[in-house]
Amino acid sequence: EYQFESTPLMVKNKLYSTAGSRRAVVALDAATGELLWMHSENEGVRGERAPRRLSGRGLAYWSDGKEERILYVTPGYRLIALNARTGTLVSGFGQGGAIDLKKNDDQEIDLESGDIGLQAAPIVAGNIIIIGAAHSAGNVPKIRKNVRGYVRGFDVKTGRRLWIFHTIPKPSEFGYQTWENDSASNTGNAGVWGQMSIDQELGLAYLPVEMPTGDYYGGYRPGAGLFGESIVAVDLRTGKLRWHYQLIHHGLWDMDIPCAPMLVDVPINGKIVKVLAQPTKQAFLYVFNRENGQPIWPME
Repeated sequence: EYQFESTPLMVKNKLYSTAGSRRAVVALDAATGELLWMHSENEGVRGERAPRRLSGRGLAYWSDGKEERILYVTPGYRLIALNARTGTLVSGFGQGGAIDLKKNDDQEIDLESGDIGLQAAPIVAGNIIIIGAAHSAGNVPKIRKNVRGYVRGFDVKTGRRLWIFHTIPKPSEFGYQTWENDSASNTGNAGVWGQMSIDQELGLAYLPVEMPTGDYYGGYRPGAGLFGESIVAVDLRTGKLRWHYQLIHHGLWDMDIPCAPMLVDVPINGKIVKVLAQPTKQAFLYVFNRENGQPIWPME
């Protein structure tokens, strides 16, 4: 692997990270580097055909003060819960410690070759874990009707799905009218492949959504195409849309959002304002009031 990207977590003198070609989880003694435990999943053909392979960008930690868990997504797009002390699967989570993220997703996905995965670390707040989606990198998709990159919230204790946000809206949902000629029904992608952010005090999760299929041609998807290339704020507990801002209407040129929104409190005109600042591939930094989505400075 020539591009190791995992960000380790240190909790109670233990260092946790993903590593290796199968995205194993390792726990190390932070002082000595001694390997305490390792967990690895052999996913066979499913892992070999995954669009996002190797070690990924990291994992998540959760604790209720008694129990400790490590959560991560495999290359084959399965959410795994491990006992943080021992590295063993948590039997009460999903099915034997795992959730197949290609199922229960409001769309049919081939379990071996479906073009969906995730290299980002899951994000946890309270008892909710949020999972995004990534697809094959590159600008020449094989088909325009690719897998859709919906975002989901799960109960961190049981693995039960709590909500789903359709980044490409269904006919009855807000934003569908921005897909002209019924193009929402034959377009994919629009996942969240970068890191997300959460403001627990406001109860909001911020989703930096990528563009729809494909990067350099959109002749078959006329219209602005919400929620492609948008910052989307959803209710942490329900996944309901709270506000959104589309950075590029009808995105082309692969100018989607590559990183987590920065949540900062800054003084503006004598008042402390809760701000979201989003870096982009455009070399623009978009800055919003993260409570309501209003731009801090006017945008044309």
